[in-house]
Amino acid sequence: MMKTQYNEQHMGAAYGPYGQMTQAPQVQTMRIDDVIVRTVALVGATFVAAMLTWSMVSNAFATNAAGDIVITDQSAFSTAMTLGTVGAFIGLGVILFSMFKPITNPIICFVYAIGQGLLLGGVSAFFEARWPGIVVNALLGTVLVFAGMLALYKFRILKNSPMFTKVMVGAGFGIFALIAVNFVASMFGADLGLFASDGNANTLQWIIAIGITLWAAFSFILDFDMIEQSAAMGAPKKFAWAGAFGLTAGLIFLYWNLLRLLSYFQGD
Repeated sequence: MMKTQYNEQHMGAAYGPYGQMTQAPQVQTMRIDDVIVRTVALVGATFVAAMLTWSMVSNAFATNAAGDIVITDQSAFSTAMTLGTVGAFIGLGVILFSMFKPITNPIICFVYAIGQGLLLGGVSAFFEARWPGIVVNALLGTVLVFAGMLALYKFRILKNSPMFTKVMVGAGFGIFALIAVNFVASMFGADLGLFASDGNANTLQWIIAIGITLWAAFSFILDFDMIEQSAAMGAPKKFAWAGAFGLTAGLIFLYWNLLRLLSYFQGD
């Protein structure tokens, strides 16, 4: 009898007393449409932030009679560089965090997107000033590669497997370590020779650039599979942000590498 009374009181506290009980709250599950909407929002935030530093750097550059690019507005250029550097550290921090826990907080997702946009805009403007048309080609290439990988996954020409996941994750950690070491070295003025900054790439730099670009493309298979499986298993709606973050980060990373790869084709 006492146990029955306890159960009635316990359940009543949560849902109301017997006879007046409301339906237990249902957790909303994620849908693929939720991921699409959130991805569009994050990509849009990245684009808006990129336009800010793009305009700063574009207005700070000019071409002299010899065809060389010179800085005409040091203040605007310095501001863009500062924003880009902050964006780079934000991106690095969020990516590190995402390796240990899915990003389901929309604020963190937007902070990452905006930070990467600030970095992306300034660097893209510099590349465009040096090699006109390269940014449009990199953007077009990003869209086409993404669409191609989606089609390959949709028609099950490419699909995820435990072995594929292990290879991609292992290679991903290696690529991240490579980029992180190169980034830290560059902060101290050291050039490890892993990436060509002037477009004149050697054999090793070509291999690294092509390898990372291929990894960036195939990583979408992991994202597509994670999103599809999460939706099928009824994952909470907040995990739609994790899927959107993964796709946004993948698109940004692919764009960076296509931009670098295309610059190699412009070498003297």
